[in-house]
Amino acid sequence: MSIQIIKRQCSFMLKRKGAGVAFYALFVIVLMNFITNVFEFQGLDRLEMYHPVKLLLLSYNRTYDNADFALLLIQLYPILVVCPSGSILLSEKQRREDTLIISRIGIKNYYLNIFISTFFVTAFIFTVPFLVELLLNCISFPLSATGDFLGLSIYDPNYNEIRMRQSYLAPWLYSVNEYLYAVVGIIFFGFFSGVIGMTAVAISSFFKAKYKILSFIPTYVIVYTSFYLSEIVKLPISVCWYDYVLLFNDSVKSGRFVCVLLVILTFASIGCALLKGNGDQL
Repeated sequence: MSIQIIKRQCSFMLKRKGAGVAFYALFVIVLMNFITNVFEFQGLDRLEMYHPVKLLLLSYNRTYDNADFALLLIQLYPILVVCPSGSILLSEKQRREDTLIISRIGIKNYYLNIFISTFFVTAFIFTVPFLVELLLNCISFPLSATGDFLGLSIYDPNYNEIRMRQSYLAPWLYSVNEYLYAVVGIIFFGFFSGVIGMTAVAISSFFKAKYKILSFIPTYVIVYTSFYLSEIVKLPISVCWYDYVLLFNDSVKSGRFVCVLLVILTFASIGCALLKGNGDQL
């Protein structure tokens, strides 16, 4: 693994059209959600105003009033998460650049560098727009607002037990500070997206495909398997991916499940790099 090559790969990926498409698409959706909130809640009394973090695009709580932008994000996610680097391996093979890098660092390190770079680039793209939205909300809406789209107050005796301890991921963090919880949740969304993007590239490395569009298949399989499994199989906890990345989601979930899943996907990506290193030859 080479730090310099990872930096170069990250720089190259960020300059690709796919990275720009994903980044600006997310920014547009974020701004649309923000502008909608500004027009919808302008002039509202502070005592009636909703908490700024509950207005975020990633806030599941916001869907109780308007789910349009959250649904748009969920629908576009399998495409956007692959755009930054889903076809990077094919692009480098077409430019014959992979041969030069492999000759310098070895084939196993080459794939590891690609997968690690994919993680960092995807995580960056899926973090920055949402942090910007959080900053805009803090500037535009009263920080002392406590409203909840479920109509519950933080002084409601059932609020902490039902909405936090039994439903939210890391409820203890929310009880410490709502804004800190939102920041950590956004970073987790970026981390989650980085792992998904990395896994998609790792799986697609085994496909000898000439068409870049086929690189989207692994992500669709991962994302929609979790969705339909959650719908078909009756489990005590949700296994649907967006229940774990949307903030303030009130579905019954398990933090251990998502952590184990991310660890499995990470090691699967490393395993793909090792298998490719043992199987491929210049």
